[in-house]
Amino acid sequence: RQLTGAMSASPIPRAYRMLFTTFEPLLATAGAIQAFFFPSALISSTVPSVPYSSSLSPLFTQMTGSWLMLAYHDFVVLRSDSFKDDIRVWRHTLAASAISDVFYMSSLVQSMGLALFFNPLRWNIINAVAIITTVAPFLGKLFFLAGVGLSGQHVNKKTQ
Repeated sequence: RQLTGAMSASPIPRAYRMLFTTFEPLLATAGAIQAFFFPSALISSTVPSVPYSSSLSPLFTQMTGSWLMLAYHDFVVLRSDSFKDDIRVWRHTLAASAISDVFYMSSLVQSMGLALFFNPLRWNIINAVAIITTVAPFLGKLFFLAGVGLSGQHVNKKTQ
């Protein structure tokens, strides 16, 4: 790698970097901690109609692993020197995370129902936190994947 007088600007806008390498991995890590250490609190806040049972523990352990994997990809892979400016790696990582978000949001809709999920006036604080901290990063991923805020030369860049 040669050093030049002026460093080239990153193709990843600062807002995306903050959202996906700081904010979202912290949320995923917090979710993983709650799923592993406080599963009864997690289930009562996301699926209140289902009583907690220790027989559900393996499912929460699986959820913990999934959320930690997402946090690792965001916090470590997207920050690594090799990939921090690679649009393709960001696209693949965020696409995988967006798929996970779709299914998590589906679980919230299954629990709350469409009418509650799409009506912020009916949300309690727990609903609001669960929905906002999932939907906001999901929309950020969709914007990134659509190329919003990315310079045109990087959006359709192919490898040689």
